[in-house]
Amino acid sequence: VDVAGNGMEVLQALEGQSYDVVLMDVQMPEMDGLEASREMWKTLAPGKKPWIIAMTANAMEGDREVCLAAGMDDYLCKPVQMTTLRKVLERAALELMSHNLTK
Repeated sequence: VDVAGNGMEVLQALEGQSYDVVLMDVQMPEMDGLEASREMWKTLAPGKKPWIIAMTANAMEGDREVCLAAGMDDYLCKPVQMTTLRKVLERAALELMSHNLTK
């Protein structure tokens, strides 16, 4: 597990190693999670993009769709509940396993 303070740090971390899942805070200084997700789609080779889970306190109608449109794969509202986090990570694991089986 690695921690990044902003979207630029996320992109720098991805230059050094690959990750299966990124819990991406939507609101970060310097570069927010939406822009960092868009950059991942532009810069990472096909099959190298991690499963991106948006984490946000924004729970307004349409916020989930904004995150998905930016290239995120799933969405969690803060405060994060353990049961919800577990379900989202289980979905990510199933998707990642499915993707690896079809390569």
